[in-house]
Amino acid sequence: MGPQPRSRPPLWQASVPLIIGVFGAGLVAFSLILPTTPTLSAPVAAKATITAPAPAEVSKQAPPSPLPEPPPPPQEPIDCSKVPCVALTFDDGPSPNSAGLLDQLRALGVKATFFNTGQNVVNHPDQVKRQVDDGHVVAGHSWNHTDMRKQKPGKACDDAARTAEAIRNASGVETILVRPPYGGWNQTVLSACQGMTFILWNVDTLDWSTHDAAKITDHALNDSKPGSIILMHDTVPETVDALPGVVAGLRDLGYALVTVPELWTSPITPGQAIYSGPHP
Repeated sequence: MGPQPRSRPPLWQASVPLIIGVFGAGLVAFSLILPTTPTLSAPVAAKATITAPAPAEVSKQAPPSPLPEPPPPPQEPIDCSKVPCVALTFDDGPSPNSAGLLDQLRALGVKATFFNTGQNVVNHPDQVKRQVDDGHVVAGHSWNHTDMRKQKPGKACDDAARTAEAIRNASGVETILVRPPYGGWNQTVLSACQGMTFILWNVDTLDWSTHDAAKITDHALNDSKPGSIILMHDTVPETVDALPGVVAGLRDLGYALVTVPELWTSPITPGQAIYSGPHP
């Protein structure tokens, strides 16, 4: 008997693969339209805020004034019995001109002698104190520049003593040195002023007359000799202008510039009238 024809499977069985395929396709499509879950990202760290420090408050006050320069160190003593010396002297101060004059002397390294009037000492005690602090010698020039010869001897000496007291009050310095105004003195007045010494001069720069720096310089250089006491004035502005040339010229001539007491190797004896110092 020949082979028998295979029987067909039932219809539902044949449809199973088709159903499964359709169902799978539907699942895929369905998955495509579902909303996706958002990816959670790590929280962003908050940025730190850096606050700049508040600027320091600037003081509106004026800056402190610079300290004054200290006075120069004392010079080595000069023996004027062996070295030719001259002494610069300045009359009639203190005055508004004094500060500039003292500045010049300090810059030039020179010590001088100041013959001050009593009334100006009272009006400018700070300048007298600076004269002493800077190493200068201070002395009297009457109270108000009155000619001592035209006063009674007792009155002239009282004025000189009153000026010395004002100098002591302003600076703490005692002085017996007096420069008679106009160079006017006599033996009667000198004898009455016991314990005092009159200091005159032998070189007059005529600064009070010419007010010319070049002429002041010429007189100082041409007329000086060893031991000279040179007359100048605190109150003459042209004297300050002339000072650098005077000092340089005298040094070029070989002179040491000293104070009046330094012209002598021993203290000045009271009761004298002196026009110049000794010289080698």
